[in-house]
Amino acid sequence: MSSRPIKVAHVVFSLEPGGLENGIVNLANGLDRERFSTEILCLEIEGAFADRLKPDVRVEAFGRSKGFDRGAVMKLAVSLRKSKPDVIHTHNLGPLIYALLARLISGRWGTPILHGEHGALQGDDLVPKRLRQRRWGYRCVREAHTVSASLRDHLIGHGLTARRITAVINGVDCSRFRPASEKAQAKVTAGFAPDDFVIGLVGRFIPSKRHELLLEAFQRIMESGPAWSHCRLVLLGDGGPAKASVLDRIEAHPFSERILWAGHQDDTLPFYQAMDLQAMPSASEGLSNALLEGMACGVPSLAHPACGASEVIDDGLNGWLRSVETPETLAQCLMDLISEPGRLAEVSENARKTAETRFSLDSMIESYSALYERLAG
Repeated sequence: MSSRPIKVAHVVFSLEPGGLENGIVNLANGLDRERFSTEILCLEIEGAFADRLKPDVRVEAFGRSKGFDRGAVMKLAVSLRKSKPDVIHTHNLGPLIYALLARLISGRWGTPILHGEHGALQGDDLVPKRLRQRRWGYRCVREAHTVSASLRDHLIGHGLTARRITAVINGVDCSRFRPASEKAQAKVTAGFAPDDFVIGLVGRFIPSKRHELLLEAFQRIMESGPAWSHCRLVLLGDGGPAKASVLDRIEAHPFSERILWAGHQDDTLPFYQAMDLQAMPSASEGLSNALLEGMACGVPSLAHPACGASEVIDDGLNGWLRSVETPETLAQCLMDLISEPGRLAEVSENARKTAETRFSLDSMIESYSALYERLAG
C-alpha cells in the first residue's frame, strides 16, 4: 500500500439533511487525515450538510435531472478519472448504478466499490426491476455494508448477496450529544414550559416515518382528559414527499397549539435536551441516527422493533419496543410511559450509558477505516 493517504470518494444523491447524509458528514470529518482523504460526489446538489464538512473535504455536484441522466454519468466519470480515488463508497441503489456506469466509462473499472445500504427495502424497492438492478449491482461491488445486522439479514432474505456483506453499526458523538444539566431550563430554551412533557420525532417527511400515525395518537392522548394537558409534541425535520400532507395535518389538528414543527435545525441538541421521550413508529429503519442521538442525550425511545432498533433497545431497560400499528395502540403505549416518571428517569440514564458504551462515533469511524484499508490494500 502507498504511504499516501487512501482517497475515498463517496457517491450520494446530495448532502441535504437526513440520517444517511449526517453519517457521511460525521465519517468524512472524523477519519484520520494521515490515513485517509475524502471527497463527496453529489449527483444532484451539494445540500445544506455540506456546510458542516471540514475544509479539506472536497465536494462536487453534478446537477442530475429527474429520471436517468446520462450527463450526470459522464460528469461523474470525468471526476473519477481526474481524482483517481482508491475506494468508491456508494450509498443506496441510485448512486450505485451511476457509479458503476461512470467507473466503466472512466477506465477505472478496477477501483473497488464499497456499497452501503441504509434502510430496509420497501415500496418500489421491492418491484422485480429494482431487485434485479440491486442484484446486478451487488455482483459488481467488492463489498457491501449495512448499518445493522438485522438489515443485513433483511437484504440477504431478498436474495441480495455480495462477496462480503458487513454490518457497520452507526455511531453518535456522545461528547456533543449529552443530557441537559437542567431539564426545566432546557425546555424553556427550546420554547416549552418547564413542566411540559415533550414527545419528539426527528426525521424527514417520508411515508415510512409515519408522522400521521403519531399525530393521530397525540390527538387520542389530548382527548383523554385534562390530566394530559401538559403534553407537547415536537417534530424536527424538513423535506420529503409527505411534507405537504403532514403540515396540512398539523394545521388542521384539533390540538395544533400543542404541536411544534421546528423544521430543519442545524443544531438539534437543544430540542433533544428538551425531550422526555422519542416516539419512533417507523417500521423500516436501518439504524436511526435520531434514536442514537436521543439516547446520548438521555432521551429514551418508544420504537417499532424494525431492523436496527431491536439491536439498540433492550426493551424496558434503555427504551421500549412496540409493534404499534394503530393510533389507539400508540397513544396507550405513550400514556403508560408518561404515567411512570420514576421509570422514565431510570431508563433515561440507561439510554445514555448504552450510547456511550456501545455506539460511539469513534468505533463507527474505525470500522469504516478498516474496510477502506482492506479494499485499498
